[in-house]
Parts: sequence; C-alpha cells; structure tokens
Amino acid sequence: MGLNRRTFLKVVAAAGAAGVAGSSGLLLREDARRRQAAAAERHLSPLPEITETGLVRPPGALPDRQFRSNCSGCGACLNVCHTMGYDAIAMAGPRHGLQGATPYIKDMRDFPCTLCMECPSQCPTGALQPVEKPEVKMGIALIDLKLCFGWNGDVCLSCSKACPLGASVFDFYYGAWGNQPYINEKCVGCGLCVKYCPLGGSAVKVVTTEVYAGLKDEYLAEVEQTLHVSGEERYEMVYGHNLPEIMARGRLVEREYR
Repeated sequence: MGLNRRTFLKVVAAAGAAGVAGSSGLLLREDARRRQAAAAERHLSPLPEITETGLVRPPGALPDRQFRSNCSGCGACLNVCHTMGYDAIAMAGPRHGLQGATPYIKDMRDFPCTLCMECPSQCPTGALQPVEKPEVKMGIALIDLKLCFGWNGDVCLSCSKACPLGASVFDFYYGAWGNQPYINEKCVGCGLCVKYCPLGGSAVKVVTTEVYAGLKDEYLAEVEQTLHVSGEERYEMVYGHNLPEIMARGRLVEREYR
C-alpha cells in the first residue's frame, strides 16, 4: 500500500521525534554517568594521613635542592610535555614557596608522567638529566590497603597492567582476601597506576622519595600486620570498615587499564 504525502510526513515526523527522544535519553544517561564519576572523584585522596611535602619532579631531576639551583624556570620541559600531548608538567606557583617557578608533576590522577623521557633532552641547564626509565626516581607509589579492591576481597590488576615497568615493580600476596598487590621500591613514581585505579579518587598515592623515607617503616609494618591478622580481625577490617568506604567511592570502570 502506498503512502500519500500527508501520511509520509507524519511517519517522518514521528521517526524524528523518536530519534530525538532516544538521543536525549542517551545524553541524559551519559550526563548522569559523568556526574556520578565526578562525585566519586571528590572523595579524599588515598592515605590522607600522609602529609604531602615537596613536589614530584619530572623524570631525571637532580636531588631537589640541586635541582632548584640548576633549574632556570625556562619551561622547556613543560613545553615539550605539552607538545607531546601529555600535559603532565606544570610550573609551581607562589604558594609553593622556595619551589615556586620550577616544574613538577601537577595531577597524577589525570595527567601522570608517561616516561616518554623527552623533557630531560630539552633541559638546557642539566637540572633534568637523561636516564634510563628504571633509574628514574620521581617518587614511590603507595597503595592504600583500606581502599584497594585487591586488599579487600576482590581481584583487580589495573594498576599493575598500567605500570610501564610491570612485573619488576609489583609483588602480589594472593589469598582469600584478594590478590593483594604491593608496589616495591623499584617503582619510579610516574603515577600511571594512580590514573588507572578504578576506585573513585584512586587507592594509590605517589609520594616523593624523601617523604617515603620517613614513613617507610610504618607503611611496611601495616602491610605485614594486614597480611597476618587473624581471619576474624580481617573480616572486621574488610566488612566493618573498608567496604563501606569503597562502596561509597564506587568503581569507575572506564578508568580500568585494559
């Protein structure tokens, strides 16, 4: 049966309206998903008890005092990082005191260092030195055992998959409470694990090597204690304290490293 002109126009109009409604529905769902992800990211950073002092420098940086003496603040490292499309490096401002007007890694959650190693080759003063990737010492990544999926009954390999140095950096303590990842001192502090942690707000924090030296013993003691508490104590830790916080933060599947 053929369509007359009026019927044809009605069909076209109805199809168009349905398409618009469908598109609107998709946009609303996407908007809701983004708002949910943004809310999850507003939680406190992992390991909030650690006082963050000092700045995480670009790869190849000299020891901090020497770095500040040599760095002219020219921004060559920042420019090449931007040109490469990473935008990991920013220039410290007045609020950073003596460290102002020097480059640092500004936001590892969204803009970690990729270890492309272009910035040392552009540094005109030698404040950044060319080094091999395993020799980089930007900092150390620490896992918040209270927030990590792998320490609270789940299996998650996202951080280890994202690590450019892979198996040499990660140790695992497999057991009934998860795969329990541990980042050892071969970590170079690039922060890719921070970015790809699927927990809202991330369960991984990078600290400078100086900060790590001050808290190393306490952190290792916490790892040992968590591994060796009784089943009843671990049950209370996981179900009584950790999982409610983990569930409040949520899992951002789109962040998982695949």
